[in-house]
Amino acid sequence: CDVRRFRASISIPSGGRPMTTLRFLAAAVAAAGFLTAPANATTFIFKSGGAFLDTSTSNVAMDCGTVGADLCTDNDAAGFTYSKNGVDFSATAYTYTDATYTSRNATQLIQDISPANSGLAALSEMDETQDQTQFDALEAIEFVFDTAVYLTNIEFNAGDDNDCSGPQAEGPCGDFDLWIDGAFFATITAVDLLTDVFFGSTFEFRAVTPNAGFTIAQFEVSDVPIPGAIPLLLSGLAGLGFAARRRKAA
Repeated sequence: CDVRRFRASISIPSGGRPMTTLRFLAAAVAAAGFLTAPANATTFIFKSGGAFLDTSTSNVAMDCGTVGADLCTDNDAAGFTYSKNGVDFSATAYTYTDATYTSRNATQLIQDISPANSGLAALSEMDETQDQTQFDALEAIEFVFDTAVYLTNIEFNAGDDNDCSGPQAEGPCGDFDLWIDGAFFATITAVDLLTDVFFGSTFEFRAVTPNAGFTIAQFEVSDVPIPGAIPLLLSGLAGLGFAARRRKAA
């Protein structure tokens, strides 16, 4: 932060005390330039195999998959809702009506938790063995957060409840188109762990590889860092105004 430029942008009232004013400015500049609140990271786990499995807070229909321990949406349009450490979001599965991706309908979302290497995906309701998000059915899964977040460390699994690098008896994980806040971002390969960082409030994963499918096993969500100095900056500027009013009244 250029202190000289900052000082020039604020006039010092005639007859005031420059040193008092500069002390307020120094506090405001230091706060704005050097103090930043850290981001809080929260990991959501949708696969089983551990004590930290996160499940939907509502709208759950039990025993909908091939094994019997899985969870599915009771009302497909409502999706699943997750909440943890102050982070809230909904997950919904969709099927597009054609390859132009102009129209979609909510479909059943499954949290495939048995066996362990599984996760969230679109469930083909006419065939319960198709429990992954697939291009052949023009399926997608969308996450909508209450506020903008950083999304990273996304773990994908294959359709046979194995890692993307595993045997893949039901086909590879394949590629997906990532749409962020309604805009196309990139075509990305679903891998065991995607460490890229994405920013937004709505993330849609559209499967685009024929004969392939993936589930989302977990991801990490981080708050957008907010400058911790903002309250101090505002209080410093308020102090400037208060001091100026006192001098004017005197």
